[in-house]
Amino acid sequence: MKIAFLLSRIEQTGVTTHTLDLAQGLVKEGHTVCLITGGKIENATSRVDDFYNEFKALGVDIKEFETPKGNIFKRTIQSFTSVFDIMGKIKQFEPNVIHCQSPYMTFIPWLMRKKFTTTLHILYLKRNFKFKKPDHLIAISNESYEFSKKVFRMEDKNLSLIHHGVSDRFSHPISPKQKSDLKNRLKIPEDKLIIGFVGSISLRKGSDILVQALKNLSTTTQEKIHFIFLGGVGGSEDYIWLKDMVENAGIEKFMTLVPFEDPKPFYDIFDIFVLPSRMESFPLVTLEAMMSECCPVRSNTEGAYEQIEDGVNGLLFETENTQQFTAILEKLVSDSDLRRQLAQSARKRALNEFTIPVMTKKTLEVYSKIHMN
Repeated sequence: MKIAFLLSRIEQTGVTTHTLDLAQGLVKEGHTVCLITGGKIENATSRVDDFYNEFKALGVDIKEFETPKGNIFKRTIQSFTSVFDIMGKIKQFEPNVIHCQSPYMTFIPWLMRKKFTTTLHILYLKRNFKFKKPDHLIAISNESYEFSKKVFRMEDKNLSLIHHGVSDRFSHPISPKQKSDLKNRLKIPEDKLIIGFVGSISLRKGSDILVQALKNLSTTTQEKIHFIFLGGVGGSEDYIWLKDMVENAGIEKFMTLVPFEDPKPFYDIFDIFVLPSRMESFPLVTLEAMMSECCPVRSNTEGAYEQIEDGVNGLLFETENTQQFTAILEKLVSDSDLRRQLAQSARKRALNEFTIPVMTKKTLEVYSKIHMN
């Protein structure tokens, strides 16, 4: 089968990561994948370069179009030009399936009168002329499934719930020496229990909630831990905002900020992984941490109850409830048996339910429904 992905940009987001993971699964099953994209985002980090190179290494045919730039007149002209360019690239590839990873690109196969599917990655998507109802829509969580019915008036028969899957590379830990080297690089004493976060710096991800929860920890607990915040771009406005918050809270002595890079080795030194988001869809980072055998703690926002059974394979707290968040951390830091038990259960669940092969199999079932001969 020939599958064309439409992705607006290759950037440091879960959408790009998911697209790469799905491409890997499809290629492994013997399918041909073409990625039609606006290319790498401007001022791309090395991690974005890695994403691009990983697509190429898989044998994905990357076809790039120009993204609109400049004043409104130039952007308008370029938008029309790019639409026709994308249509031409689709015709050239002759796909059996068109999968719009960027929902606002759905109007393109719609204009071509081609069948297509799209994945609803976010829950704050708004209806506009660029979004066209797909022949079949993929929801990634119960919340996105219900959102699709309510906002986009999708019918159950044209909806599938498919959870994200992540690479099994997260199930293979780095060596003890590599762990020690990473801790030395970050100047973290070997005897510290490590809590970590992976993601962007933003109110949506709860960066301020995290800082407040850490500030509220007892002195005894603060002395036992070291926190790693992996995310953002060093020197950026967001990075400076977070750094100022950390310093004002007086927690910089046990907290290290690391600009975003491959999170794989970091998960392997985390004892506890936290995600205090105000809004989510179905975060990949939680699954990556679970597969890496971290003890996961997250807010009970979108996707939480599908990833974590509270008290069985992780712990949940009410969104924005910093006191509850702090209490959970206090409990886990002091109870190594509970921490270990939750981490082991998290790994088991991730390996059973949230893998690339499981996701790929279910996605291919959707493709079979809209397959174009």
